[in-house]
Formats: sequence, structure tokens, C-alpha cells
Amino acid sequence: MKTRVLAIIISILAIILCEGFINNMSAQSPYDADNTNGKYVDMSKPIMITLKFEETDPDESLCEYCRYDAQGKIIEYGCLVGQFDYETFIRMFKIHYNGEKIDSVQWKEVISGYASEKMDLIFKKGTSFYDQFTGDIPGYLRDTDSEVKGLDPHSIASMRAYAESKNDILERQFGRIYDFSCIKKWDKEKKDKQGRPTYSENTDDYGDEYESYKVNYSYGDDYTKLSVNFKKRAMFDEEMYDSEWDYIIFENYLHTDTKPSGKK
Repeated sequence: MKTRVLAIIISILAIILCEGFINNMSAQSPYDADNTNGKYVDMSKPIMITLKFEETDPDESLCEYCRYDAQGKIIEYGCLVGQFDYETFIRMFKIHYNGEKIDSVQWKEVISGYASEKMDLIFKKGTSFYDQFTGDIPGYLRDTDSEVKGLDPHSIASMRAYAESKNDILERQFGRIYDFSCIKKWDKEKKDKQGRPTYSENTDDYGDEYESYKVNYSYGDDYTKLSVNFKKRAMFDEEMYDSEWDYIIFENYLHTDTKPSGKK
């Protein structure tokens, strides 16, 4: 009899403790996870990509960002509209979950200069970067997507494809690429002993028009630096124009206490 009573008491205590743990988990902000601190670096998951034109240039502009919760799910994402083709706006997403399943996605477009000015807040603990732009925002507020399909909450590539699918909003005006994963095969490429690219070169010809990229890569502990030379010849108002830009891309990667393989 005493054993049975003790077992019941233990079961009740276990239920109480479990409910308390669940409540604590639900009360915990998804923004408590620090994507910039951890034992390991996952180079498959860039958390911020920025652009500048000079090494000492103080005006670094935001190209893309991605924030994860403690379970590794993407909770916020943003990129240049079309990722690499309309450089005036950052398209921003805030993802809401029902358990592990995506429930809905809020999204808006904010003038890139305003977003870049506040980009230090992207990874501030307890802070939503998306929520920094409210009221009469300098951009466009879009209807919440409540019927999200085919979006992988753990994949940068999936987020990029989702952002690209919204391109009916603004006129496409192709500009400088920052996401070079869109080039599946380079005309020329050199790699180091670890298999990482050190130099890439690619030219796309469109008759009299063309676009050419030459990229030099260098690596830090948690970032890749890309020094880019971009040349372009294009028709505008029935006249052919040649242009050339040199710019620098920094890709910073996710810090985590879990190995990229998924094992502790």
C-alpha cells in the first residue's frame, strides 16, 4: 500500500515538473539564442552577409541576414529584394511556428539604407530585428502569408527561394551579385587544400551585352571575405554602356554548440 501511494506521489511530482519545464520552454524568447556565440561554426549557414566598396569604408551595407532559435529553426530572415537584383530594399520575414511546423510568415520591404543603419540589432538578445521597423516604415508592409508551402525552417537555400518567389512586387533591375551560390559552374576556379575556393571567374554573354565576375576569397575563423571585380555591358535608352565595380563581401557564419553534423 505504501509503495503504491509513493508511486502515485512520484507520478504527480513528475507531471508537475514536466509542466513547469514546458511552461519555461514556452515562456523563453526564441531571441535568447545567441547566433554569434558557440563552440562550433557552421559554414553552411551564413547569418549575415554585408557589402562595402573599400577595406576602410565605414558604410557597410546589409545584403542578407538569418536568425535561428535554440532548436536551430529560422525565426527571422532578410535579403536584398530578389537577393541580387533590386538593391533599394531589404525583404524581411518573421516566421511563426506551431510546434515544429511553420504557422505563418509576416513580411515587409524596408529601404536598405534604413535596415543597414540598424543591423547591429539583428543579433541583440531578446530583440526582434523585424519589429524595429513599425508604423509608417520607409518601405512596404505586405500581407501575412498564412498558407506557407515547401519552406524548410532549417535551410538558407529554402529561405532564398521563398524570398525570390515574391518578385511580383517590384520591377526587377539586375545589379551586383552577393550570393554566388547562384553560379553553379564557374568558367575558372582555384581551390585550397581544404577544397575551398580561392579564386573564381565567370562571364555570361548576351550577344553584345555581358556580365563578368572575378572573385578572390580569404577565410577567417567564422567568416569568408570575397573581393569582387564586376564588369557589365548593357543597353539603356538605345545606347550601350560599360560599367565596372570593385566591392567586398563579408559572409559571417552561425556559431553553435552543436557540431554541423548534428552530433554533440
